[in-house]
Amino acid sequence: MRLIRLYTEEPLNEGKSVFLKEGANHYLSKVLRVKENQNIVLFDNTGFNYYGYVKKITKKNFEIHLDKKYFIEKKIHNTELAFSICKNPCADLIVQKLTELGIQSIQPIISKNSIFNQKKIDSVKKIQHWKNISISSSEQSERSYLPLIKDIVSFQDYIDNCRYEKKIILDTKSKSMLKDIYSMPNVSCSLLVGPEGDFTNEEYSFANESGFSSASLGDNILRVETAAIAAFSYLQIINNIESE
Repeated sequence: MRLIRLYTEEPLNEGKSVFLKEGANHYLSKVLRVKENQNIVLFDNTGFNYYGYVKKITKKNFEIHLDKKYFIEKKIHNTELAFSICKNPCADLIVQKLTELGIQSIQPIISKNSIFNQKKIDSVKKIQHWKNISISSSEQSERSYLPLIKDIVSFQDYIDNCRYEKKIILDTKSKSMLKDIYSMPNVSCSLLVGPEGDFTNEEYSFANESGFSSASLGDNILRVETAAIAAFSYLQIINNIESE
């Protein structure tokens, strides 16, 4: 049976107890139905995991005693996925699956054909929603570090300020395949994925003029989330092979 694993922002110290916040209390008691003396693992985005047990349960909080800490070393490559905001569940799936796969950072952007209404959508709440998804995915996939979910920016601002060593924009019309473009593994890389209506010709031109290389995943027209997951998975495979 897998141990329950939770992220917390509370300071964690080996040999001491920590009291979890109200949201975690509800999840542990009502959803997981955790009992006293049950083993649990906590992590705090420092790279360390803390092995402990539920010492005491009250109506207000869970007291977790931390017996020991250990460090899980997992290679996280410096890759960012920038995606043009799309309808749910598309965006949620991108955050969830790329977190599981090991993305370092995720950058939502607004392009010409993005499905995004700034008057109806609270950007702050949307970012927090994606952060919560990344936390759940990190707990499940045993990540010790959370991916960075960045604030929403415009397409032009992202292109202007992108400083990665390798910059790739997915383009179904490109004659170059991703495997041909990504020939230098383990360099910092930005991977840019367009909206359901694709980037405009002007946006492709602007990205190319700013150092982005166009790359295709093949002849099939993929959904935004499928393209993002497939492209990053390929980069991860190449990076991991080269790291061995």
